[in-house]
Amino acid sequence: MTEISLKDYQALVKIRMHPEVKLQDDSIISVKTKGLIGEKFVAITPGASEKIVGNGGTLHETESAIDLEHLISNYIYGKV
Repeated sequence: MTEISLKDYQALVKIRMHPEVKLQDDSIISVKTKGLIGEKFVAITPGASEKIVGNGGTLHETESAIDLEHLISNYIYGKV
């Protein structure tokens, strides 16, 4: 990641990709966790569109992160 900022109450994340990586414009960006309680990383699921995002392009499809720590805490304290 090259930059993370807040715009209109939403995270704006800029990522530098290798030039040979081609992503469809309907690819989905999501935040995942390694293991049960591990570090987080950005995952990109390729789309089916024939249109490729160009240099400096934007992907808009996102998937919310699952906060496992919060879910486990709610389960332990009976808030589920």
